[in-house]
Amino acid sequence: MSTIYERVTTFHSLGTIYNQGLAFGEAGRLLIESGQSNLFVPGMINICLATEIFLKSINAKMANLEDEVMQPGGYPMYIGRNDDYFKITPGGQGHDLSKIFTKLPDDAKTSIAKLAREQGYSGDIAAGLAKYDTVFVEWRYIYEKKDPGVLGTHPLVQICNAVEEYCRSVANSVREVVADPIASSHPAYGSTAK
Repeated sequence: MSTIYERVTTFHSLGTIYNQGLAFGEAGRLLIESGQSNLFVPGMINICLATEIFLKSINAKMANLEDEVMQPGGYPMYIGRNDDYFKITPGGQGHDLSKIFTKLPDDAKTSIAKLAREQGYSGDIAAGLAKYDTVFVEWRYIYEKKDPGVLGTHPLVQICNAVEEYCRSVANSVREVVADPIASSHPAYGSTAK
């Protein structure tokens, strides 16, 4: 039996996740710019969701299984499987934008802070995002709140634009690739490629 490897690729920003953020960001921008007051809350929720998705695209992982097949001359070739094992794991968990940001690699945080300054926000990124940590969760049900608080678009839009610009500049570039043999306890162990 050939050796089966799990290949895990970590991206600076995984494009499939980043592209979803673009859609929510555009929807949020259109809602806010419409000038209709009843569309401000849905617009802010969409901008927060876009920011969350952009942040989660950073350091996201993609995993698949590969079979090692020996070629003539003893050279290994790795053949990806066409099976149900393929997985994408976002680079962060939860909805707290500030917490997701603080767990990013230092190089990403530094680049985002520089881009935010170019967008007109020179404050601390995590502190700026913390103002919006509960928007996605709580504002979806704003009718349940006696006092939802008042938030403007600054610094969220500037930070969101900075994160989006960072993601766009590094989309689908690989940070790291690791391929390890799977253990005999792995569900795919002993199976053959489709």
